[in-house]
Parts: sequence; structure tokens; C-alpha cells
Amino acid sequence: MQNENSNLATNVSDSRKKLGLSQEALAEKANVSLSTIQRIEKGSVKPRGFTLKIIAETLDLKVEDLLKEFVEEEVESCELRALKQVNLATLFLAFVPFVNMVLPMLIWRLNKQINSRNESAGKMVSFQLLWSIVALVLASLSIFLSNLITGEAGEGHYISMIVFLFAVLFNIFIIAKTATKLGAGNITILPKVPNFF
Repeated sequence: MQNENSNLATNVSDSRKKLGLSQEALAEKANVSLSTIQRIEKGSVKPRGFTLKIIAETLDLKVEDLLKEFVEEEVESCELRALKQVNLATLFLAFVPFVNMVLPMLIWRLNKQINSRNESAGKMVSFQLLWSIVALVLASLSIFLSNLITGEAGEGHYISMIVFLFAVLFNIFIIAKTATKLGAGNITILPKVPNFF
């Protein structure tokens, strides 16, 4: 409750100070108790609709303006939390090409908190698609080149496994880097990855 009211508290306090009003003056003009204003500005109480309307009118604002940042921030935090889930889902099957896209895609499409055209979620799934293609091509190419160079069939499997292991480690590194960015609240991720979804 405390965190949920912090933007409202900040908005009331900032608006009051912009008008040059003290807490006592705002309470008197709005015809509410001083303790109500103090609790609202502390963020320890969520005022009733009527009280909020009177305070907004006294501050020459609309109620929506006092709540606006709170609503936008709540939507952003829900979306960010859902994006973290999509990113984490890519980690579960990070070593299985093409299958590593299924769980993140399901979470993305079924989660109502993420827009179906969300750029960040699309880039996460797109990266897994690109990684799957590149990892398989590199593993196959390493088998072919190893057999071509050594002239012995079957020797390339070890090299191919090592190449694939490095590809998996790279994938895990990118997932961890994305998780770090999302943890910092930055949804601008994977800037060089095109969004195919």
C-alpha cells in the first residue's frame, strides 16, 4: 500500500508546493484535516474518491492528473515483470534450438500484461530463432569442414559439440545480459536484433 501511494503522495506534495501552499493551507482550502493531508503526502493512506476530488480541485488539477503517473507506472511495472518472465523462459531450454522459442512465445501471447505487438518480447523470441538457425548452421558446418580437412568421417562430431557448447554459452550470456537490463528497468533490449514477430 505504501509503494502504491507514493506517486500520489509526490504529486500532491509537488502540486501544493508549486502553488506555494503549506500543508495547513491546503487542508484549510480543501476543508479536510491536516492529518489527512500529511498521511496522503506520506503515502500511508489512499484517500477516498471524494477527498481526492476536493484536493485535486483545490490544486487546480483533475483527479486523473494526480493519479496519472501511478497508473502509467503500474502498467509499466506489470509489463516489465511479464517481460522478465519471457526472458527467464528462454533460459529453461536455451540449449535446444527452435524448442527454446516455444515457452517464451506462449508466455508472451497468453500474458495479457504484454501487448501482442510488444517490441521487446518480439526481439527476445526473434533472437532465439536467429540463435537456433546460427547454432545449427555452425555445428553442421564444423562437421563438414572437419571431415573435409581430416578426410575422416565421424571426427567432426567432437568439434561440432564444442562449437555448439560455445553457442549455448553465448545464448545464456545474452539472456543474462537481457535480464540485467530488464532488472534495471530498461526495456530497450537487443538493439541489433530485428523483430520478426
